[in-house]
Amino acid sequence: MDLSDYIIIFFIFILGAAFGSFLNVVIYRVPEKMSLIKPASHCGSCKTPVKPFDNIPILSYFILGGKCRHCGAAFSMRYALVEGLTAVMTVWLFIIFGINEKFFMYLILTYLLIVITFVDMDHLIIPNGFVLFGLAVLAVGLPMDWLPIDWEDGMSGAFVFAGFLFAIGLVGQFILKKESIGFGDIKLGLVLGGYLGVEYSVLALYLSFAISAIVVFIMLGSKMISKSQKIPFGPYLAGGTLLSILTTTPYGGNYILDWYYRTMF
Repeated sequence: MDLSDYIIIFFIFILGAAFGSFLNVVIYRVPEKMSLIKPASHCGSCKTPVKPFDNIPILSYFILGGKCRHCGAAFSMRYALVEGLTAVMTVWLFIIFGINEKFFMYLILTYLLIVITFVDMDHLIIPNGFVLFGLAVLAVGLPMDWLPIDWEDGMSGAFVFAGFLFAIGLVGQFILKKESIGFGDIKLGLVLGGYLGVEYSVLALYLSFAISAIVVFIMLGSKMISKSQKIPFGPYLAGGTLLSILTTTPYGGNYILDWYYRTMF
C-alpha cells in the first residue's frame, strides 16, 4: 500500500469511530425507550451537556481520564471500547471488500451485531426493532445481489439458522426444564442465516456454540458466574457470524469452512 492508501484507511477509521459513538447512544437509549436525538450527550451524574471538544471518539475518554470534566464522575471505559471496536471493524471490512455493495451490507450487519451484543449483555434482550431492521436490509440486499449468495440460499440459511436454534431451545427446555435459547436469539437467527446462506450458517452456529462453551466453562471455573445465572447468547452468535464472514476474505480464504467440513463430515 502507498501513502494514499494509509490516508484513506485513517479517515475510514475516524469515520468508524464516529459511528461507534452513535452506536453507544443506541446501546444505552433504545432499551430505555429514549429518543436517539434528544437530549444531547450529557453526564449521567450531573446532567451537564458534553461539549463538542469533550466528545471526540476514543480520544476524549483518555484526555479526560475517563471522568466528567465538571463533576468528576467516572465514565465507563466501554464507550471507548465500542468506538474503537467499531472503527477497527470498519477498516477491516474496507480492506476486505473495498467500497461496494458488499461492504455496506456487511458494515450494517457488523454495526447491528455490536449493538445487539452490548444490549443483550446489559438487559438479556434483543429488541424486535433490531431484528426488523436487519430483515429490512436483507429484503433489499438479497434481491439486488448485494451479497455473495443468491436469495434462495439466503432464505434457506435463515430457516436453517433460526430452525436449529429453535430446535436446540426445545431440547434444552425439555432437559433443563427452563429456557435455554431465548426467542430473541431465534429471531436474530433469521437475519444471520439470511446473510450467510446455508453452509456458512452451519459454520457460524458451530463457532457460536464452541465459543460460548469455552467462555462459559472458564467463567464457571473462575466463579465469575453461577450455574443458575442467565447468560446472553447474542454476543456468541455475533462472534460466530463475524468469524464466518471473515473466512470469505482473500487472507483467510475458505480454510475454516474447509477444515470444518473435512473434520465433521
